[in-house]
Amino acid sequence: MDTSMSRSRAQPIVLTSRVPADARGETLLAFLSRRFRYHDREAWIEQLSQGRLQLDGAPAAGTEVLRAGAVLRYEKDHREPAVDARFHVLHEDEHLLVIDKPAHLPMHADGPFLRNTLIQLLRDAYGQELQLVHRLDRETSGVCIVAREKATQAAVQEQFGRALKKRYLAVVRGVVTEPFVCDEPIGHHPTSEVRLRRSAAPGALRPQAATTEVTPVEAGPSRTLVACAPTTGRTHQLRAHREHRGHPILGDKLYGSPDDRYLEFVRHVKAGGSVFEERDGAPNRQLLHASSVTFRHPGDGRLVTYEAPTPDEFARWLLS
Repeated sequence: MDTSMSRSRAQPIVLTSRVPADARGETLLAFLSRRFRYHDREAWIEQLSQGRLQLDGAPAAGTEVLRAGAVLRYEKDHREPAVDARFHVLHEDEHLLVIDKPAHLPMHADGPFLRNTLIQLLRDAYGQELQLVHRLDRETSGVCIVAREKATQAAVQEQFGRALKKRYLAVVRGVVTEPFVCDEPIGHHPTSEVRLRRSAAPGALRPQAATTEVTPVEAGPSRTLVACAPTTGRTHQLRAHREHRGHPILGDKLYGSPDDRYLEFVRHVKAGGSVFEERDGAPNRQLLHASSVTFRHPGDGRLVTYEAPTPDEFARWLLS
């Protein structure tokens, strides 16, 4: 399937969540400003003044002191950002779909993306029973597996760390001449303003074991195309490992760059800026591509491999 999608029209929606334990004793306004950064403090004050938020069923002013488990309700006019919906079906059978996902398409609902996601597009086309087997970052392209029902999802997920093997390609900064293995544990970054940022450096919070095998494929004047084979599946593992070893992925707005660059990009998008334009002489996405996946098919147990072609932009940025 080859489709496209532009920015959708604004529609009223209601978002509901429970206050987490770590927000106990915090004021509502402080919690909103810290946890939901798609609005800054002034914007949240405006939303509160318009009566758009309720706390445990009562209109919220922002000064309330929170308790864990309190129910927060937010009514908003929602406009989803534009995405690249030109996904391709690499394989289809009665058990699963194998998809070549483009960059700039989130896998699932997250932040401002509710319907402009790969899983929702697939469910609209193939049925609501579809389940994601694994996930790729929004800006990462390539192979992903989607199960037709939960039993197949579980059967493939059981193979992670065993029969299932993934291979990625990335254009990284600097010249890599020899294969090497990254085995530094990965945890939350101890000082970053960006909540989702991870780190493979000493001092990372709640680190977990992580291993990535890296092999150079082709060298450019100042960049290298490398193949990455993770044997664990930590959040942002390839990106954090590449940063830690001094070869961050080209176009990565979070790893290999200061927090300010990522936060400026977030402000740009919230203000209506495009994610598709190239800025500051860099690609408009992190040049990370899930090139292949190998696993035992849940239908008959045979070992299968599915591959997604490398995007043309990798060669252009490697040699520039």
